[in-house]
Amino acid sequence: MMFDDFDDLDDLQDEDGASGTDTAEGVDLPEPRLNMECFGHDDIERQMLELFNAGRMPHGLVFAGPKGIGKATFAYRLARFLLKHGKADAADAGPSLFGDPLPATPTVHDTLNVDAEDQVVRLISSGGHPDLLTIERAVDEKTGARKEGVSVDDARKVTPFLHMTASMGGWRVVILDDADTMNRNSQNAILKILEEPPSNTVLILIAHRPGALIPTIRSRTRFIEFNTLNDDLMARLLTRVKPDLRSDECDVLCAIAQGSIGQALNLMDEEGLKAMDRLVAVLQNWPNLDWKDIHHVADYFGQKGQENAQQSFQDILLWIVSTMVKARARGVKGEGGLPRALSAPVFGQILRHYNVEQWVGIHDALICHFATVKYGTLDRRYAAFGAFSILSGAEQK
Repeated sequence: MMFDDFDDLDDLQDEDGASGTDTAEGVDLPEPRLNMECFGHDDIERQMLELFNAGRMPHGLVFAGPKGIGKATFAYRLARFLLKHGKADAADAGPSLFGDPLPATPTVHDTLNVDAEDQVVRLISSGGHPDLLTIERAVDEKTGARKEGVSVDDARKVTPFLHMTASMGGWRVVILDDADTMNRNSQNAILKILEEPPSNTVLILIAHRPGALIPTIRSRTRFIEFNTLNDDLMARLLTRVKPDLRSDECDVLCAIAQGSIGQALNLMDEEGLKAMDRLVAVLQNWPNLDWKDIHHVADYFGQKGQENAQQSFQDILLWIVSTMVKARARGVKGEGGLPRALSAPVFGQILRHYNVEQWVGIHDALICHFATVKYGTLDRRYAAFGAFSILSGAEQK
């Protein structure tokens, strides 16, 4: 449980209205459908180009990896390319996991780039391309939040769409985001099309936790593992969005996001840096925490309209505790062995205060506590107050 980091809170974040795409909304970065740039995945682009140029494009792809690293952005990038250059001179002979041999493409392509002014790009950007179907978790009209999973009704749209003749004479593409949220019935709904795919069709499944896909889907698709972004690339992207971002703020965002630009942008958009400042200010008095200050912090995060800031507080505190567990497990004894974002001496004191078993217990207790506050519809102020109680050991006394 411990080393899953934020995976245990994915559902809590999603119900608060997080986007079903891989990038954050509300900041100056285009959503995947509109984003013409995709960084950090050059090796996967080369792999896709090799398959396409050889006429062996798979009919089913699973793009797997953590949230916020560019899987959806890359899926749209590949879709633009296929819908621009995928007109076939010959029919596909039939289904295959790795794609069946086709006559070589006359033009050997060395990039997935498509001109931004191209008709294909304009149609996809507007959501109006007749040969592209995109499916993601629907939005609950009552709450405005994403539903828990892709519905079976939406999943059933895939098969008839791919069986239709391409309107523009090329390929037909389906991008199914949050595929790992489909239940068994939804997943069974797309099995038939993977077993007997029509000619010149591609189904792209975006999965943050691919283990949730049933084995028969995994066995009939090409699995593509996306890696997290390195810190240098993360820093460049963050400063592009926010040119006045300080280096220490960038360190904090990169450390907490762990290679997910989407997570970093969410933290930035949700006042994650301010949440970090408030958290550090309280911890400066460790181990003699000022409960008056804690009450002020709890009141702040409990205010109406501060839901996103509170989520950042939870993410940051869980990351700090997760880091402490890992540091203790490696035998680190002071702040010198912690990430730069935790280089202040107080974090060395906090690290030494508990052994690794105690830190694991604190982490698990925080996970349960935040879930209880969420699903028990408790006063939001209790999220922060209870978290500091757990961290200080007060609830174990």
